[in-house]
This record gives sequence, structure tokens and C-alpha cells, in this order.
Amino acid sequence: MSHGKLREDSTCQNCGDSVLVRFCPSCGQENTETKKSFHYLFTHFLEDLIHYDSSFWKALKYLLIQPEKLSLTYLSGKRQAFMAPVRLFIFINIISFIIFNSFTFKEIENKYLKGTQSELIIETKNKESKKITKNSAKQEVNVNYLDEKFNKLEEKYTPTQIMFQALHKGLQNLPKWLFLIMPFFAFTLWLTHNKKKWWYFDHGIFTFHYFASFLLISSLTTLLNQIFGLFGYEIHGYFGIFIFLFLNVIFIKAYFLFYKESWMKSILKLFVIYFLNTLIFVSTFILFFLYIFYTI
Repeated sequence: MSHGKLREDSTCQNCGDSVLVRFCPSCGQENTETKKSFHYLFTHFLEDLIHYDSSFWKALKYLLIQPEKLSLTYLSGKRQAFMAPVRLFIFINIISFIIFNSFTFKEIENKYLKGTQSELIIETKNKESKKITKNSAKQEVNVNYLDEKFNKLEEKYTPTQIMFQALHKGLQNLPKWLFLIMPFFAFTLWLTHNKKKWWYFDHGIFTFHYFASFLLISSLTTLLNQIFGLFGYEIHGYFGIFIFLFLNVIFIKAYFLFYKESWMKSILKLFVIYFLNTLIFVSTFILFFLYIFYTI
């Protein structure tokens, strides 16, 4: 509840209608003084954060294990029970972006960016020898744009450092990458289900909730790992494999409970969905990697 001082002027600053109470009956804007103290801003921020509570904080526990329940509740008409799917995803996407960009994945950095002194010496010598060979080759053959970009990178970094920077930048931009994939992911769900019973909108709601779950779990595990140093967060590490499998279990369970079809039909559709999304993921990853490569 706002405690801002009411304006003496009863004309709404937003739509111009007469306001006899705190909120304008036409547009809903609160008719309070626009100049606020720092105390007001701080307390208002706390109120908004706590209000995010009932709809947001309740949703978090379901995102960790039951994202489908949020979708079923929303599509049943209970729109106020939890935060709206799009707002929920955007909020978690922002949090994930901050987390992925705030940490440097220390073990990967130590292994690939810094390396041991001997490894760097060896790679530096190899780089110098390659540079001599390439300089002689350039006199005979013109290199294409990709080779030219790689040659410029090799002048500043070792191949291992280039790999780390591409990997690190990819992890940092994971929320953006997933956001691009979501419409295609929902489209594969739409293709494999009854068009009269399930609209694209329904699949979109399920997609928003699952991807919010994906980002939340990925962010929390990354955060816990950085704070407590419990695991080596490597792409091929056991912990990474466990998280990957866990996210797939969450999706498959959510899929069965959301669509509520027979086991045989669901399994067949899941094979098709996984196949189509693998093609989409690989294609998007290649394009995203090329983008990352050119922006290093």
C-alpha cells in the first residue's frame, strides 16, 4: 500500500480526468506528489520486493521441481496465483545474466586462460612457428575472412586462451541464447500436438515456465559453486553432466504431467521433439559461436 502524499490538484496527471480518491477511476494512476524523498524510494523498493513475494517467491519452489504446475494453474484461469509467465521469465533471465556475468568460472579460467607456465611457453613457441609458416603461405594464397579473424586473434592469444574466451562468453550469454531458441522450442511442441486442443499460446506458456526453470537451476548451481567451491564447474565434469540430466528429467516429467497423454504417445512425441530441437540447438549454437568468435 502506497503512503505517498496526495496532490491538492484533483486532476489526473496521466489522463486529465477528475480524481476524487487516491487512484484515478479512468486510468488507475495514483494521484500523489511526483517528487519523492529518498526514504520513500527506499521503502517503496522494499514494498515492491516484498510484493514480488506472493506471486514470485511462491513460483520459485515450483520452478525447481514442478514448472508444469505453474503452466496448468495459469491456463486454468487462475492468473493471479503466480507471477505472469513472461514477467517471471524476464526477471529470472535478468538474474541469470547478472550471475553468469559476475563470476568468471574460476576453474575453467585457471585451466584454460592462465594455464601452467610451461604450457604457455610451448603454445607461444608453436604460435611463433605457425606465424612464420602462415606469413610465407600468405604470399601465395589469399586467406578468407574466417582465417583472417583467427590470425588476428592468434597474434594476441594462444589457441587455449581463444577457446576459453569463446567458452566463457558463451556461458555469460546463455540467457540471450535461450531467449532466441524459445519460439522454436514452442513451435516443435505445437507441431506435435492437436492444433484444436492446444494452441501455440499454451505451448508458449509451458515453454516460458520450463526455460525459467532451466535458467533458475543453472544460476543457482553456478552461484552455489562459486560461493562454496563445491564442484568443478566444467562442461564435461560430473557435476555438469548431473545438472544436464536433472534438467532433462525435469522437462520430461513436466511434459508428461502437462499434456497428460498416454505413455506410448508421449514417448514417441518426445523423440520427435528432441530430434527437432537438437537440430535447432546445433544450428543456433553454430551461429551463436560464430557471433562470439567475431566479437572476441
